[in-house]
Amino acid sequence: MNNNEKVIFEQLIAFKNENEEELKLVPLLWAMLEDAVAYHTDIALKVKEEEKTSKVLTQNKEDIFDDLILDTANVEGMLSSYGNYKKFVPFQKIEHCKKSELIRTKDEDILTNVDKMITVIKDAPAERAEAGITDERLAALEAKYAAALDILFGPVNFRLRQKDLNKEIETELKAFRRLLCDSIKPNMHSNFADANPDLYNAFRNAIHTDALPKKTKVITGSFKNEKGEPVSDVLIQLDEEKPVKKGGEKGQFYFYNVPAGQHSLVFTKESYKQEKRVFMIEADHCMHFDITFILEELHVESETEA
Repeated sequence: MNNNEKVIFEQLIAFKNENEEELKLVPLLWAMLEDAVAYHTDIALKVKEEEKTSKVLTQNKEDIFDDLILDTANVEGMLSSYGNYKKFVPFQKIEHCKKSELIRTKDEDILTNVDKMITVIKDAPAERAEAGITDERLAALEAKYAAALDILFGPVNFRLRQKDLNKEIETELKAFRRLLCDSIKPNMHSNFADANPDLYNAFRNAIHTDALPKKTKVITGSFKNEKGEPVSDVLIQLDEEKPVKKGGEKGQFYFYNVPAGQHSLVFTKESYKQEKRVFMIEADHCMHFDITFILEELHVESETEA
């Protein structure tokens, strides 16, 4: 919902409030206007949530994982020390939880290894206590594990919620248009076009054609090389905005909140030919691009040629 649309919604609400006494004389019409206000309120909340980015979810990721790695390594040291001294095999067999191993491990594997260690600890409460791992120490490790788990998979859940929000906004905008065009407008015309032209004209000024809310636009697409394999980590520049890296393991990308009009997309990746698309987005229209990157042929001079 752009600024103009917000203003129009506010004008419609202002019209309703300023003419409450006369509009309430038509109970059905008043109920319709109340529903319109409810749509506006709900859509505005969803748009506000949709405009958030996932950056805030990962800004402390490095610190959280560093803290988890340090605590895990310290606990592993206490457990292995006890296991070697007491010849307690479960503590001797804990793998990949030393600091030197964890700092070279992928985030997903760190969580897997820590989870396995926590399970071993819980399965041997007496030995764990003897090794010096108190209930408080275990709870602290579990809390750090949970924080790392949330921050690793939070962006995925965030993107899924963004998609759901976009669908919900689209559904409510369509319902609002139907309410306005099929119910409120003809009811206003029948009740006030002749009986109270000034009121009817004020209504028309508040909901002229440009007032209809337009759906938040979406651009989706995917990257593939000439072999049909997904291409990840591609820099994309939308119009004059700062290039952003898009395309995960499946090479897919998307943009929300793109207004109607002409736009351009520039796709750049090292060793690949740059691709550019110029296109128009119409109201209530989604764009999808399947971008195929062709590997740039690089000519390297041999020593004999030199």
